[in-house]
Amino acid sequence: MLELERVESGYGETRVLHGLDFAVREGSVHALLGRNGAGKSTTLKTIIGLVRVQTGAVRFGGRTISGLAPHEVARLGLAYVPETRDIFGALSVRENLALAGRLAGDTPEWTIDRVIDFFPNLADRLDNGGHELSGGEQQMLAIGRALMTSPRILILDEPTEGLAPIIIQQIYAKLTELKESGLTVLLVEQNLNFALGLADEISLMGRGQIVWRGDAAALEADEEAHARWLGV
Repeated sequence: MLELERVESGYGETRVLHGLDFAVREGSVHALLGRNGAGKSTTLKTIIGLVRVQTGAVRFGGRTISGLAPHEVARLGLAYVPETRDIFGALSVRENLALAGRLAGDTPEWTIDRVIDFFPNLADRLDNGGHELSGGEQQMLAIGRALMTSPRILILDEPTEGLAPIIIQQIYAKLTELKESGLTVLLVEQNLNFALGLADEISLMGRGQIVWRGDAAALEADEEAHARWLGV
C-alpha cells in the first residue's frame, strides 16, 4: 500500500533520511522503531508532505505522492496523528471532529457519533474546548479526528507519549480494534511492549535507514538488534 524507494529528505542542508527503502503492507500494523534521532518522525513527515523529498519517491497505492502538499496527501486517505497531537484548542471537541469530517466526502465511514461510541471518554466533552481536555482525552480526540477523514492508512507518531498507564491500555485496546477491522496502521512508538503487541511487521531505523526487518517474535529473539538499535 505504501512504499518509500531510496528516499532522501531532511531540513535545510541537513539530510536525515539516506536512501530509505521501506514498505507497509495493506491491512497490517507496521511499527517503525529506533532510538531518538534515527529519523522515524522525519519519515512520517516525509510521507505526508511536511518534509520535502529531495531524491527518491513515496508511493501510495501505486501512485507517486512525493511532491504533493499535505492537504492533497490527506485527501488520498492518509491520516496523520503527530506526536504533538495538534488539536485545535480554541475549537470544541465536536468542532474538531466536524472539521476533519469534511475530508471524508458524502458517504463517510466515520461520524461524530461513531467516534464517541469508539472513545466514550469524549461523550461528556463534546462542547469543551480542546485546551480543556486532559492529555489522554486530547490523544483520543487526535485519533478520532484522524478517523473522521475515513482513512485508508492511519499514521501515528508516539501515541502513548506522556500518557498515564491506564490511558495507554485504553489506547492499545482501541488500536487493536482498528487492527482487527483491517485498517492499515503505521506506528512510531518508543514503548516497545506497546509496539510489539500491536505490530504484524517491524522495521528498525538507524542513521536514516532501515537496518532490520521482521516480526515481533524475531525481534524479541534478536538480542544483537536490541542492543545495537534500541538500547540506550
